[in-house]
Amino acid sequence: MLIFYLLQTFLQPLNGTIASYFQIALRNKGWSYSMIGVVTALGQVTTIVGPLFVALAAERKGREKAALIACALLSLAFHIPFFLAENVVVTGLCYVVSCAFIWSINPVSDGLITKNCIGTKTEYGNIRACGTLGYVVFMFLFSLVGFPSNTSNFQMMLNNAIFTIIVLFFICLAPSKSIASHPHKKADKFFDKNWFSKEFYIFILFVAFSRVAMAAIDKMLATYMVEEMNLGRWFTSFIALGALSEFFCMIGGTKILKNEKLSPYKMLVLSSVAIIVRLLGYTLTKNIVVFALCQLLHGIVFGFCHVASVRWISDNVEKKHYSFALSIYHSIAINLPVLLGSLAGGFIVDGLGYRALFVIYTIFPALSLVYGYLNRKSLILIKRPQ
Repeated sequence: MLIFYLLQTFLQPLNGTIASYFQIALRNKGWSYSMIGVVTALGQVTTIVGPLFVALAAERKGREKAALIACALLSLAFHIPFFLAENVVVTGLCYVVSCAFIWSINPVSDGLITKNCIGTKTEYGNIRACGTLGYVVFMFLFSLVGFPSNTSNFQMMLNNAIFTIIVLFFICLAPSKSIASHPHKKADKFFDKNWFSKEFYIFILFVAFSRVAMAAIDKMLATYMVEEMNLGRWFTSFIALGALSEFFCMIGGTKILKNEKLSPYKMLVLSSVAIIVRLLGYTLTKNIVVFALCQLLHGIVFGFCHVASVRWISDNVEKKHYSFALSIYHSIAINLPVLLGSLAGGFIVDGLGYRALFVIYTIFPALSLVYGYLNRKSLILIKRPQ
C-alpha cells in the first residue's frame, strides 16, 4: 500500500498544477477569458469521454496498470507543446487531447486503489488524503521559491514534466495482483446500464448539480487571485490553504464514515451548503482574511464530497465495476458540470465580472439540495453488493 500513498502524493500536485496554471499559461499567450472558456469547455468534453472509454477498456481486459502508464505518457506528450507552442490551433488542440489522458488517471487509479483496499485495514480516504497533503506541501513550496513562475510557460511545462515522470515511476511499481481478479468475459456487453442500480444514476445527478458551481473555483479562481486580488506568485499559497483544509476533512471524513457518524448523503449535503457559503464570501468582499476563510471551506466543498462519493459507490456497486463507476462519477458528475460551467463562465466574467459569476453559480448547489431532499430515500440506501 505504500506505493499507492506515494503515487497519490505526486499525482494530486500534478493534477493541481495543471488546473491552477492552465488559464495563466493561456493568459500569458494573450488569450481572452471568452477564448479560454471555450477551449476549457472543449477540454472538458474529452475529459468526460476519455475516462469512460479508458476505464471500461482497462477493466474488460484487466489492464488498468498498463492504461495508467499509457495515459501518463500521452498526457506528457501533449502538454509540452501546449505550454510552449504559440500557434492558437496547436495550443488548443494539444490541451483538448491531453485532457482525455491526464484526467483518466484519477478514476482508473481510484478504482485500482479501492480494489486493493478491500480486505485490508487501509481506507481509500486516507490514501487520497496523502495526495492532498502532497499538493499542500508543493503549493507552499512553489510560493516560497517562486517556481514555477506564473509568467513563464517554460517553467510550468518543466514542472509538469517532472511530476509526470515521478507519477509514471510509481505507477510502474504499483501492485496489480487484483486488477484481473474479476475479468469480463468476452461475451459481456461493452456496456450495460443494468450494471448499476437506479439509485446510482440518482446519485450521479445529485452530485452533478452542485459541481457546476465548481467551474468558478477550479477553472477561474486562479486568474481571479492573480488579476483581481493581485496576489502574484502567492496565489498558490491560497490554493494550498484550501488543499490543507481538504487534507484534514478527508482524514476526518473517512473516520466519520467509518464510525457511521454521518452518512455519505449527509456529507454531500454539507458539501453543497459549503459551496454556496464559499461563493457568497467571494462576492461580498476582497478582504484577504475573508478570502482565506472561504478557501478553508474547500475541505468540506471537495474533501467531504469526494470521500463520501467513493464510499457511496463502494457500498452500492459491484467490485468488478468500481473503475468504470468511478469514471462515470468523474466524467458525468464532476467533469460534465464543469464543462457547462466553464463554457458560460468565461462569457459571464467578460460581460459581468467575477462577482456576478460567483452569485449566479450559487443556484446550482441550491438545486442539488432540493433534488437530494426529494430523492433522499434512494440516496441513503446502501445495497452492499458482493
